[in-house]
Amino acid sequence: MLARWFAHLSLGVASGFWVFLCAGSNGVAQTSRPATPQEVEAIKLALQELQGFIGEWNLEATRKTGGKLEAWKETVRWNWHFPPAGPCLKVEFAQGKGKYFTSGQVTYDVAAKQYRLLLQTVEKKKLDLRGKVIRGTLKVESKDAAGDVHRITMTTLAEGVRFQVRYDRQEGGRGIFLNVLGFQGNRVGESFAAGKKAPECIVSGGAATIPVTYQGKQYFVCCTGCRDEFYANPEKYISAASKK
Repeated sequence: MLARWFAHLSLGVASGFWVFLCAGSNGVAQTSRPATPQEVEAIKLALQELQGFIGEWNLEATRKTGGKLEAWKETVRWNWHFPPAGPCLKVEFAQGKGKYFTSGQVTYDVAAKQYRLLLQTVEKKKLDLRGKVIRGTLKVESKDAAGDVHRITMTTLAEGVRFQVRYDRQEGGRGIFLNVLGFQGNRVGESFAAGKKAPECIVSGGAATIPVTYQGKQYFVCCTGCRDEFYANPEKYISAASKK
Protein backbone atom coordinates (compact mmCIF):
# COMPACT_ATOMS: atom_id res chain seq x y z
CA MET A 1 0.00 0.00 0.00
CA LEU A 2 2.86 2.36 0.81
CA ALA A 3 4.41 1.72 -2.59
CA ARG A 4 1.07 2.51 -4.23
CA TRP A 5 0.87 5.76 -2.27
CA PHE A 6 4.35 6.84 -3.42
CA ALA A 7 3.32 6.08 -6.99
CA HIS A 8 0.39 8.43 -6.52
CA LEU A 9 2.69 11.15 -5.27
CA SER A 10 4.85 10.86 -8.36
CA LEU A 11 1.81 11.83 -10.40
CA GLY A 12 1.32 14.99 -8.35
CA VAL A 13 -2.03 16.44 -7.37
CA ALA A 14 -5.08 16.47 -9.60
CA SER A 15 -3.69 19.11 -11.94
CA GLY A 16 -0.17 17.69 -11.93
CA PHE A 17 1.05 21.20 -11.06
CA TRP A 18 4.10 21.57 -8.83
CA VAL A 19 6.01 24.77 -8.19
CA PHE A 20 7.34 26.46 -5.11
CA LEU A 21 6.33 30.07 -4.82
CA CYS A 22 9.51 30.88 -2.89
CA ALA A 23 13.04 30.45 -4.10
CA GLY A 24 15.16 28.12 -2.02
CA SER A 25 18.13 25.80 -1.82
CA ASN A 26 16.06 22.78 -2.86
CA GLY A 27 16.34 23.64 -6.55
CA VAL A 28 12.63 23.80 -7.31
CA ALA A 29 11.09 26.45 -9.51
CA GLN A 30 10.02 29.96 -8.59
CA THR A 31 7.20 32.06 -10.01
CA SER A 32 8.46 34.63 -12.51
CA ARG A 33 6.32 37.60 -11.46
CA PRO A 34 7.40 39.51 -8.35
CA ALA A 35 4.64 40.18 -5.85
CA THR A 36 3.30 43.72 -5.62
CA PRO A 37 3.77 45.61 -2.33
CA GLN A 38 0.07 45.07 -1.61
CA GLU A 39 0.39 41.33 -2.22
CA VAL A 40 3.49 41.13 -0.03
CA GLU A 41 1.63 42.73 2.87
CA ALA A 42 -1.42 40.50 2.36
CA ILE A 43 0.72 37.34 2.26
CA LYS A 44 2.73 38.42 5.28
CA LEU A 45 -0.42 39.20 7.27
CA ALA A 46 -1.89 35.78 6.44
CA LEU A 47 1.30 33.92 7.33
CA GLN A 48 1.49 35.69 10.68
CA GLU A 49 -1.36 33.38 11.69
CA LEU A 50 1.29 30.63 11.70
CA GLN A 51 3.98 32.62 13.49
CA GLY A 52 3.94 30.02 16.27
CA PHE A 53 5.55 27.51 13.87
CA ILE A 54 8.74 29.59 13.62
CA GLY A 55 11.75 28.13 15.39
CA GLU A 56 13.38 24.76 15.98
CA TRP A 57 11.53 21.69 17.25
CA ASN A 58 12.64 18.32 18.64
CA LEU A 59 9.99 15.99 17.25
CA GLU A 60 9.25 12.28 17.33
CA ALA A 61 7.86 10.88 14.09
CA THR A 62 5.68 7.77 13.86
CA ARG A 63 4.26 5.73 10.99
CA LYS A 64 2.95 2.22 10.40
CA THR A 65 4.91 0.03 8.00
CA GLY A 66 4.10 -3.63 7.45
CA GLY A 67 1.69 -3.63 10.37
CA LYS A 68 4.36 -2.35 12.77
CA LEU A 69 4.71 1.10 14.30
CA GLU A 70 7.99 2.76 13.36
CA ALA A 71 9.28 5.74 15.36
CA TRP A 72 12.27 8.06 15.06
CA LYS A 73 13.38 11.52 16.16
CA GLU A 74 14.01 14.55 13.97
CA THR A 75 14.78 18.21 14.47
CA VAL A 76 12.47 20.39 12.38
CA ARG A 77 13.17 24.08 11.74
CA TRP A 78 10.80 26.79 10.43
CA ASN A 79 12.00 30.16 9.09
CA TRP A 80 10.53 33.12 7.25
CA HIS A 81 11.80 33.67 3.69
CA PHE A 82 11.37 36.83 1.59
CA PRO A 83 11.94 36.23 -2.15
CA PRO A 84 10.52 38.57 -4.86
CA ALA A 85 7.53 36.25 -5.40
CA GLY A 86 6.33 36.98 -1.87
CA PRO A 87 6.96 35.85 1.71
CA CYS A 88 6.70 32.22 2.76
CA LEU A 89 7.48 30.01 5.73
CA LYS A 90 10.17 27.44 4.92
CA VAL A 91 10.60 24.18 6.81
CA GLU A 92 13.52 21.76 6.92
CA PHE A 93 13.35 18.25 8.32
CA ALA A 94 16.64 17.12 9.91
CA GLN A 95 18.57 19.76 7.93
CA GLY A 96 17.17 18.43 4.66
CA LYS A 97 17.93 14.81 5.55
CA GLY A 98 14.60 13.81 7.06
CA LYS A 99 13.55 10.17 6.90
CA TYR A 100 10.21 10.96 5.22
CA PHE A 101 9.96 14.64 4.31
CA THR A 102 13.08 16.70 3.58
CA SER A 103 11.78 20.24 3.05
CA GLY A 104 8.74 22.34 2.29
CA GLN A 105 7.04 25.67 2.69
CA VAL A 106 3.78 27.45 3.34
CA THR A 107 2.62 30.44 1.34
CA TYR A 108 -0.68 32.22 0.79
CA ASP A 109 -2.65 32.60 -2.44
CA VAL A 110 -4.09 36.11 -2.24
CA ALA A 111 -6.51 35.67 -5.16
CA ALA A 112 -7.91 32.33 -3.94
CA LYS A 113 -7.63 33.29 -0.25
CA GLN A 114 -6.05 29.93 0.49
CA TYR A 115 -2.97 28.71 2.30
CA ARG A 116 -0.70 26.41 0.33
CA LEU A 117 1.60 23.77 1.81
CA LEU A 118 4.24 22.18 -0.41
CA LEU A 119 6.36 19.27 0.80
CA GLN A 120 9.09 17.14 -0.72
CA THR A 121 9.72 13.53 0.33
CA VAL A 122 13.08 11.84 0.65
CA GLU A 123 12.34 10.14 -2.71
CA LYS A 124 11.91 13.67 -4.19
CA LYS A 125 8.18 13.15 -4.65
CA LYS A 126 6.08 16.29 -4.29
CA LEU A 127 2.95 17.02 -2.31
CA ASP A 128 0.91 20.17 -2.90
CA LEU A 129 -2.03 20.90 -0.56
CA ARG A 130 -4.34 23.87 -0.06
CA GLY A 131 -6.63 24.93 2.74
CA LYS A 132 -7.10 27.34 5.60
CA VAL A 133 -5.94 28.32 9.07
CA ILE A 134 -8.39 28.04 11.95
CA ARG A 135 -7.24 29.45 15.30
CA GLY A 136 -3.57 28.89 14.49
CA THR A 137 -4.07 25.40 13.03
CA LEU A 138 -3.16 24.81 9.39
CA LYS A 139 -5.57 22.39 7.66
CA VAL A 140 -4.83 21.53 4.02
CA GLU A 141 -5.88 18.85 1.52
CA SER A 142 -5.23 17.66 -2.02
CA LYS A 143 -6.54 14.93 -4.31
CA ASP A 144 -4.07 13.04 -6.49
CA ALA A 145 -4.56 11.56 -9.96
CA ALA A 146 -5.68 8.22 -8.45
CA GLY A 147 -8.43 9.94 -6.47
CA ASP A 148 -6.78 9.58 -3.06
CA VAL A 149 -7.28 12.55 -0.73
CA HIS A 150 -4.26 13.68 1.29
CA ARG A 151 -4.87 15.74 4.44
CA ILE A 152 -2.27 17.42 6.66
CA THR A 153 -2.91 19.27 9.90
CA MET A 154 -0.23 21.31 11.68
CA THR A 155 -0.66 23.12 14.99
CA THR A 156 1.07 24.30 18.14
CA LEU A 157 -0.09 23.26 21.61
CA ALA A 158 0.61 24.15 25.25
CA GLU A 159 0.93 27.89 24.58
CA GLY A 160 3.36 27.37 21.72
CA VAL A 161 5.69 24.92 23.47
CA ARG A 162 4.56 21.81 21.55
CA PHE A 163 4.20 21.22 17.81
CA GLN A 164 2.07 18.53 16.18
CA VAL A 165 1.71 17.30 12.60
CA ARG A 166 -0.80 14.72 11.38
CA TYR A 167 -0.82 13.34 7.83
CA ASP A 168 -3.83 11.22 6.80
CA ARG A 169 -4.96 9.68 3.51
CA GLN A 170 -8.39 8.65 2.23
CA GLU A 171 -8.08 5.95 -0.43
CA GLY A 172 -10.09 6.64 -3.56
CA GLY A 173 -11.72 9.68 -1.98
CA ARG A 174 -14.12 7.47 0.00
CA GLY A 175 -14.36 6.08 3.49
CA ILE A 176 -12.30 6.94 6.53
CA PHE A 177 -8.96 8.73 6.59
CA LEU A 178 -6.06 6.52 7.70
CA ASN A 179 -2.97 7.94 9.34
CA VAL A 180 0.16 7.94 7.20
CA LEU A 181 2.58 9.85 9.39
CA GLY A 182 2.68 11.93 12.57
CA PHE A 183 5.11 14.29 14.30
CA GLN A 184 4.94 15.72 17.80
CA GLY A 185 7.36 17.22 20.27
CA ASN A 186 8.65 20.34 22.01
CA ARG A 187 10.26 23.56 20.92
CA VAL A 188 14.03 23.45 21.41
CA GLY A 189 15.07 25.04 24.69
CA GLU A 190 11.57 25.49 26.11
CA SER A 191 9.46 23.69 28.71
CA PHE A 192 5.86 23.99 29.86
CA ALA A 193 6.77 26.58 32.48
CA ALA A 194 5.45 30.04 31.67
CA GLY A 195 8.05 32.67 30.91
CA LYS A 196 8.22 36.38 30.27
CA LYS A 197 6.89 37.79 27.03
CA ALA A 198 9.50 37.87 24.26
CA PRO A 199 10.30 41.04 22.27
CA GLU A 200 8.50 41.52 18.94
CA CYS A 201 10.27 40.61 15.70
CA ILE A 202 10.85 43.82 13.77
CA VAL A 203 10.25 41.97 10.46
CA SER A 204 7.41 39.48 11.05
CA GLY A 205 5.84 40.84 14.23
CA GLY A 206 6.16 37.52 16.05
CA ALA A 207 7.92 36.63 19.28
CA ALA A 208 11.64 37.27 18.82
CA THR A 209 14.78 35.96 20.52
CA ILE A 210 17.60 36.81 18.08
CA PRO A 211 19.26 40.23 18.52
CA VAL A 212 20.35 42.27 15.49
CA THR A 213 22.12 45.63 15.45
CA TYR A 214 21.96 48.57 13.04
CA GLN A 215 23.81 51.85 13.53
CA GLY A 216 24.50 50.98 17.14
CA LYS A 217 20.90 50.20 18.07
CA GLN A 218 19.63 46.73 18.93
CA TYR A 219 16.47 45.13 17.55
CA PHE A 220 15.12 41.57 17.65
CA VAL A 221 14.04 39.03 15.02
CA CYS A 222 12.37 35.62 15.29
CA CYS A 223 14.45 33.53 12.87
CA THR A 224 17.44 33.54 10.54
CA GLY A 225 15.18 34.33 7.59
CA CYS A 226 13.99 37.53 9.27
CA ARG A 227 17.56 38.31 10.31
CA ASP A 228 18.71 38.17 6.69
CA GLU A 229 15.73 40.23 5.54
CA PHE A 230 16.40 42.88 8.21
CA TYR A 231 20.05 43.27 7.22
CA ALA A 232 19.02 43.51 3.56
CA ASN A 233 16.47 46.28 4.26
CA PRO A 234 17.12 47.69 7.75
CA GLU A 235 15.75 51.19 7.21
CA LYS A 236 12.52 49.81 5.74
CA TYR A 237 11.70 47.84 8.87
CA ILE A 238 12.97 50.42 11.34
CA SER A 239 10.80 53.05 9.65
CA ALA A 240 7.74 50.77 9.72
CA ALA A 241 8.31 49.94 13.39
CA SER A 242 8.56 53.61 14.33
CA LYS A 243 5.07 54.22 12.90
CA LYS A 244 3.37 51.60 15.07
